[in-house]
Amino acid sequence: ARERERESERARARGRERESEREKSAGEEGAMFDLEVVVVGGGIAGLSAALFMRREGFKTHVYERAEEILPVGAAISVWSNGVKVMNRLRLGKEMIKRGGRMDRMIYRGHDGKPLVDMDLSPVYNEVGERAYPVARGELQQLLMDTYVAEGGPLTLGRSCVGVEQVDPSDPDSKLVAVFDDGSKSAPCDLVLGADGIKSCVRDYVLGCETPIRYHYTNFNGLVPMDAKIGKPNEWIMYVGEGKRASVMPVGGNRFYFFMGAPLPEDAPVPARGEAMREELKQIFKGWPEPVQCLLDAIDVNKSLNRIPICDHDPLPKYYRGRAVLLGDAAHATTPTLGQGGCQALEDAEVLSSFLTTTNISVQDALERYSQHRQERVHTMVIKARERTATIYPRTEEDWKATRAWYKDLAESPEVGDNILKGITTNLHQGPWPPRL
Repeated sequence: ARERERESERARARGRERESEREKSAGEEGAMFDLEVVVVGGGIAGLSAALFMRREGFKTHVYERAEEILPVGAAISVWSNGVKVMNRLRLGKEMIKRGGRMDRMIYRGHDGKPLVDMDLSPVYNEVGERAYPVARGELQQLLMDTYVAEGGPLTLGRSCVGVEQVDPSDPDSKLVAVFDDGSKSAPCDLVLGADGIKSCVRDYVLGCETPIRYHYTNFNGLVPMDAKIGKPNEWIMYVGEGKRASVMPVGGNRFYFFMGAPLPEDAPVPARGEAMREELKQIFKGWPEPVQCLLDAIDVNKSLNRIPICDHDPLPKYYRGRAVLLGDAAHATTPTLGQGGCQALEDAEVLSSFLTTTNISVQDALERYSQHRQERVHTMVIKARERTATIYPRTEEDWKATRAWYKDLAESPEVGDNILKGITTNLHQGPWPPRL
């Protein structure tokens, strides 16, 4: 009862804040139209948000720290909720051309023993859309090319190091982004922080740095399709020994592979090349022949990434004044649910919806966005973290859950249905319809 009373008081406080914003904005007809927006980060979150907003008449400028688009992470699973956002951007058809067809999801043991074989069509039929694994660089390039073709300003090779108020005495002051070469953006009505897990904009929003938590090491890349590795319409995972090796199809007759192990955070990193292949061969020594064929097929000089997988705890807020967070800057998550990029796309749609359909104030729209998104994405972060601890155990307590999971995969007749129900639940709780 006391908790309900406290929540009621918080709701009343939010109501008073919104009423104050209404009074402040009285007479400012059109205050939310033609906003000038600086987007920090040219990844999936930043570019999709910029596209949504530019099409609504906002003036956007995207700044990206990289000089060119590199396939960090190699590929991602764009599940049905993310595909729906791409459809809203009128880019679904182009993305599907670049994506792989994933009809089945299969688990096998590290000894090759079949565990669970699931048809994904019931999930797709339930939520109304398929999933399409796609090369990350190609998806990002599609968004970038579309944004530029529609007249969107884009500056590459510019790293944001800070955010400043134009008038520090005004809490509703316009902002500028500050870059590593000493330059600044033009004053803007809104700064979108889509600058990843090490977000500089997040430091401004929270007033402090956010601790990053390491979980495991992921090796990933792309290889040509080969029947010795897998089938062209299946996502197959080999699990055991607290490790996982997995392949799924992407466009261009390629497999996306990702292989993980809970290595110490300070484990020595081998030089790029054959030393990295040898590291993988040692980690997955004795695993089934398709895994060994995969290891032999990797172009270790061009298509092998070794990435420490990290996340951060759920944040207390997503905005400050006229600066707001989305994507990994707001809710970096481990990839064990396949929802990182999809949640970034959801962020972009929901944020643009509030900014373009409400007209009280920028801060009011950002509060609505935060209230709408935080519970969903925080749940995803925690579920992914728990899933990660089961797949890649690092403590004896983790191992208890891992051994129980291996047992369920091998023996439980309900495990396949439970996995599909979990996926469907994740996909159903998307932003449709946005609660405006």
